[in-house]
Amino acid sequence: MIRSLWQRWRRWLAGGVVLSITWKLVAVSVLWWFGWFGPSAQGDLRLVDPGEPVIAVWLDGKVATGGGTLVVQSSTPRDATVDLPEPEVKDLRFDEQGEGRVEQLGDRQVVTRRYHFSGDANAYEVPALKATWSAGDASGELRSDPLWIDLGVEPPKVGELADIRDPRAVRAMPSVMWGVALGGAVALLGAFVVWWRRERTVAPPPPPPPADVRALTAWENARSDASLSPMDLAVALSLIFREYAEEVLAFPAARWTTTESLQHLESLKHLPQGNVPRAKRLLRATDRVKYAEAAVDAEVFDELDADLRAFVDATRPARWESS
Repeated sequence: MIRSLWQRWRRWLAGGVVLSITWKLVAVSVLWWFGWFGPSAQGDLRLVDPGEPVIAVWLDGKVATGGGTLVVQSSTPRDATVDLPEPEVKDLRFDEQGEGRVEQLGDRQVVTRRYHFSGDANAYEVPALKATWSAGDASGELRSDPLWIDLGVEPPKVGELADIRDPRAVRAMPSVMWGVALGGAVALLGAFVVWWRRERTVAPPPPPPPADVRALTAWENARSDASLSPMDLAVALSLIFREYAEEVLAFPAARWTTTESLQHLESLKHLPQGNVPRAKRLLRATDRVKYAEAAVDAEVFDELDADLRAFVDATRPARWESS
């Protein structure tokens, strides 16, 4: 009797387990059919972050030899106007599958477009897509991440690199060789520094000629210039004399008037005798030509030439000649 009860209980327990499993399978199937489990009711909706507008691109399912499906989806504020661009890849054809789907989810709007792509076997890169949106006073630009499509080819392996051989052992350089190399580098650096300093050394320019030499040279060049008129020659002589007197006797003869310059020369106690009359003849003769347009001939310039040379000879700075 006990054995019979045990067998009945075992059959009842096995039947209950089977019935329980059967009801569970039926319930899961029903829930799956009505979309309560498994994929979302929105189909391929992936953008679940309502915080900021965003655009995403992904592949729907596996890529077959002939092509596959690409999904472009954006999430923006509700009732926004979105301009989703079509993907463009060289040597890859995209055909949109129906019209884009627009869904209003709470305070945001999701726009989804599906494309069937086809092309030759190769690895293609879908560049980042840029979309613009506007909603009232708000607007912005969205940018997706690039996407690789391996159409009819094997994708690159992820993980450890294959077919990588260990490099050959590198022989260590002995200490003596290191010392020789370091010494050679120091020697080359020293030679370069010496060469660079010699190349950079520039001889100083020669000193300018003394004031008396410059004055007489300038006057000789002016007299030898046949294109100068008597007035031009008088102006050149006046300027040469004034610049020489200003440099040698240290007063602004080039800016002072003739009267001021002559008064200053008369006040110089150590000016050799005869130089004030020479300066007076030079300055007044050139002033008559410059301002009164007095006529002069070569004989007048010969006399002024003698006065200039005598004045320069009496006032030239002392020069020390090496023996």
